[in-house]
Amino acid sequence: MYRWMLMPLLLLLWLPAVGRGKAAAAADFDALMRKQGLVDVATLDPSITVDLKYSTTDNFVGRDMYGGLKKAYLYKATAQSLLKALKQLQAIDPKWSFIVYDAARPVSVQRIMWNLVKGTDKQKYVASPHCGGPHNYGIAVDIGLTYDGRPVDMGTPFDSFTSDAHITDEPALVRQGRISAEAMKNRRLLRKVLTDNGFFTYSREWWHFTRYNMTYVRKHIGLLDF
Repeated sequence: MYRWMLMPLLLLLWLPAVGRGKAAAAADFDALMRKQGLVDVATLDPSITVDLKYSTTDNFVGRDMYGGLKKAYLYKATAQSLLKALKQLQAIDPKWSFIVYDAARPVSVQRIMWNLVKGTDKQKYVASPHCGGPHNYGIAVDIGLTYDGRPVDMGTPFDSFTSDAHITDEPALVRQGRISAEAMKNRRLLRKVLTDNGFFTYSREWWHFTRYNMTYVRKHIGLLDF
């Protein structure tokens, strides 16, 4: 058969396979998360909102990185700590809750992210996939607050990689009019309930919290290497 006749046939065979591959990958992420013993965050409490930004194009890379994965998963002990933080938050006012923007992340997605930012000014915000970062072990959560089911002012959107998202000198940000006093108050409340329950902050991102230090994690918790 001539090459020019063969190419359309190969294309027809290839296109359905691509579609099947994408669907399988989406289904596999859920199955593999559960196989690792991770917990679906939405099952912790019905008030928690999940808005996985990397399952949309509304993120700093502008691409859907997760495909059909819409659920947020966490390492079991991390999920339990998050639930304790929620109970502390709702003891203040039951209308408070969390919105989760990202949680456990497969290493395969981390590799794509790393390649997109490598050599750019955003590289410092993405962990190398070589050893994996906290998201790749299911022990990190990107999170904000909701009140009566609606996200509150946190000063910047999620994934706003500017100094306005830093937590090191929020009073200065307020004085300069870069964030509101209400946003600072909300950030402090978020930090209070999470750090009281074992989470660590990240100075450049008000939304990012990690449950364990990475020395412990790499010895005792499995990498999401899929």
